[in-house]
Amino acid sequence: MQFQSKSLDIFSSPEHGIHVLYFRFKGKFTKQESTAGSRAWSEELESSNNRYRFIWDCSEMTGFEPSARTEWYKSMKLYKGRISDVTVISSSILIRGAARVMLEMFGLKSYIVKSKADILVR
Repeated sequence: MQFQSKSLDIFSSPEHGIHVLYFRFKGKFTKQESTAGSRAWSEELESSNNRYRFIWDCSEMTGFEPSARTEWYKSMKLYKGRISDVTVISSSILIRGAARVMLEMFGLKSYIVKSKADILVR
């Protein structure tokens, strides 16, 4: 799968037998971008029975609209059983904190790091 927009790119790739969706957030994440992006990754999950590892690279994210988070929640609620874990990359304590709260709410295993260099091989 490949999805590209102004503030979100999504790419998929198998990694050692695990399906990975890599999300690259850029600039301010809006409700419109959230709706389009959620639709794209939801279609990817609908098209297979695989479990997925998500990587949310928020290194270039400057913020998000609360309504964008609400849209994202809707898809997360539907597909939380298909997500094995989520790695969040951000130097922003605000973005890391918001992601941590969301992921704890859904009971998903998460890895929250400040930079790509901090990612451990799992």
